[in-house]
Amino acid sequence: MKTFHTEHGMTRVQVGVTIGIVLLLSFIVAFLWRNADSLRFQGAFARSVKKLQLLQTMSSELLASAEAEKSAVMADTDEASQLFAEQSIQASRNVAEARRALEPLLEGKGQESERFREFTHCWDKLQEIDNEVLSLAVQNTNLKALRLSFGPAADSIKRMEHALTHLMDVVSSSPDAVGLTRLASQAIVGTQNVYALHAPHIAESSTARMEELEGEMQRFEAQITEALQHLQERVEEPGKPLLDTAWASYKDFQKLTADIVTLSRNNSNIRSFALSLGQKRKITAECQDMLTALRETVQQGMAYKATR
Repeated sequence: MKTFHTEHGMTRVQVGVTIGIVLLLSFIVAFLWRNADSLRFQGAFARSVKKLQLLQTMSSELLASAEAEKSAVMADTDEASQLFAEQSIQASRNVAEARRALEPLLEGKGQESERFREFTHCWDKLQEIDNEVLSLAVQNTNLKALRLSFGPAADSIKRMEHALTHLMDVVSSSPDAVGLTRLASQAIVGTQNVYALHAPHIAESSTARMEELEGEMQRFEAQITEALQHLQERVEEPGKPLLDTAWASYKDFQKLTADIVTLSRNNSNIRSFALSLGQKRKITAECQDMLTALRETVQQGMAYKATR
């Protein structure tokens, strides 16, 4: 059997083998290239899915934080306010943790990164407001003022009224009965007028109006003190113990009123409520909108890559 050689001395068999090897290598390279491209797509898709999961976590935890914060503001005890405040803080931490995990997954300086920066700026503002709202909410100064007014302050007035009413009975046969009764009545009515100003002061948010109410309280207190002092000068021995009780009860009421005014001035419940329904609500909605925009951007990127 003769062996045929090519012009350069290669046999036809060698040429065939060489061509086969080249074709096989071309096939392998094409296969590896397609496989690498597929792996790249799968990796990008997996990252996008992870982004969406983190964004969903951020959105749900942001909502949970806002709801817990509202509960902290509306709670009627320090314990409940503190519990809801802690829940709100934990949900915010979950948002922050997911945000940190999301950041390295974003692609370069494109639209995703821009959306992420917008959310981060909004989130920073929201955290500042949250800190103020929750700090105020757990103080409950308006609620504490109401409790003092409806409880100990009301009790001290009752003790004073009881003592002075009894005093009026004791002096009813005195030649000075009319004058003493008038003074005792002035003290009782004046104290009731001060007490009636507690609730408006506690509910007031304007500093100027609170100062007006405090001015009215001081005028009534001056009248009460003057009436009791005149009674002190004119009441005889049988009525002295009752007047002493009235004085002591009134001094308790004065101190409680001062404490109520101080707590009311802080206005923590009213301020936290106003912030919660005002700035907090607005910023929370903006942050949610930015998360939605970022999620849509990620989804658009997934759809683009899938059609390439």
